Amino acid sequence: MEKDAEKIFRELKDDISTYAELKLELIKLNAYERTGKVIASLSYGLLLSALIFFAILFAMLTLGFLLSKWLDSTAAGFAIVAGLYLILILLVIFQKERIRLRVVNLIISALNSDEQKKDAATQPASGDEENKSTSEDTAT
Repeated sequence: MEKDAEKIFRELKDDISTYAELKLELIKLNAYERTGKVIASLSYGLLLSALIFFAILFAMLTLGFLLSKWLDSTAAGFAIVAGLYLILILLVIFQKERIRLRVVNLIISALNSDEQKKDAATQPASGDEENKSTSEDTAT
């Protein structure tokens, strides 16, 4: 009887240690996945920012040359464009907190995307019924 209990406890110990190792591996893989998603989001944001930067730069150069032609003064045309850039800089400075919060929220949403998918997967049945009843109510 003692040998059976000892065998059971040894097997239980092995199972618990295997479970702990697998759980740790799962945590590591989830961390890698989330880190990858954050890096992908940041890379996308940087690429998009660079493209927007060049689009604005060339649009402002075009505007500068256009205003220079209309005003018959290169300096005046590009001075107006420089003034527009200063206005844009001031807008960014005054919206600093809003921009920071938006970036933080994007990073947090990238980190929590797995939990949101799991929550959405467990609740569509009840949500669909509510949507059908509200759409039927609005149709009548």
